[in-house]
Amino acid sequence: MKGVISENPIRAMDFASRERKRRLRFNLSVVVGAVALTLSAVFVFSVLTTKDNFKIQSTQFDTQSQFSAPLNIAFLTDLHVRNSTSQFEKLHSIIESVRELEPDLILLGGDFTGEDTATTRMFRDELLTALGALPKAAPTYAILGNHEWWTANDWGAAISGVGIELIENQQRSLNFEQGRICLRGLGDAYTGHYQPQPFTPTCTGIPITLTHDPLAIESDDQSGLYLAGHTHCGQIRLPLIGAPWAPTRASEEYHCGVGITDKKVWLVSAGLGTSIIPFRFGTDAAIEHVILK
Repeated sequence: MKGVISENPIRAMDFASRERKRRLRFNLSVVVGAVALTLSAVFVFSVLTTKDNFKIQSTQFDTQSQFSAPLNIAFLTDLHVRNSTSQFEKLHSIIESVRELEPDLILLGGDFTGEDTATTRMFRDELLTALGALPKAAPTYAILGNHEWWTANDWGAAISGVGIELIENQQRSLNFEQGRICLRGLGDAYTGHYQPQPFTPTCTGIPITLTHDPLAIESDDQSGLYLAGHTHCGQIRLPLIGAPWAPTRASEEYHCGVGITDKKVWLVSAGLGTSIIPFRFGTDAAIEHVILK
């Protein structure tokens, strides 16, 4: 009798199924690896090409015909200047861009230094001398950020020494050809310096509040326009996920950009510098060009 070679059909089917799964896993690994490599390349390219870049971002707010013409405000926050030649080159470029805007008013939202106490002491005079060019372009008002509170106790006097007026816990009625604003400064909530400061009846005009940590926007009960920074809009914002973390106890709607309630309108800026890690991803450093129409 001729011999017959017999094959177990079940065993053959199992082998084919395992082979298909193996190939599927391999193909998935290739795809995942390619995606990861592409994302890494995009990330590195973004870091290298945007490290010292910034943009001018214009935002308009309607004053309901209270102004005869637009009022232009340059809002700069979170400069986080470090003690290096490239950082000062960037700072001078920022100042020149502000000059070109020809603002009616310049507002500074704090965190001028990005260094520790000892290093800040070494280069603060140079930093303030550079910032002293701003009041020559337009009236300039400032509040302090957490880095000022962390590095020295005389920042207010130092800033005033170059012609920048500290508005923290104070109010000013400011008159312009276009109309009047009431400017109010609130302390930094991140370092525990926020305290309520209701607008006084003598401070008249469009109410504008300048503060550092946007938690003060959420906590305060006054109406008007609020300008803040501190969060860097998370500094790193991932696709679909957003910013994994922002240094504030404020609710998420106060972390970045423009928001509105029945009493308040606010703009939280991504700022101009970086903190902790010297790069951004998914966020843009910006001079905020605020236009009151």
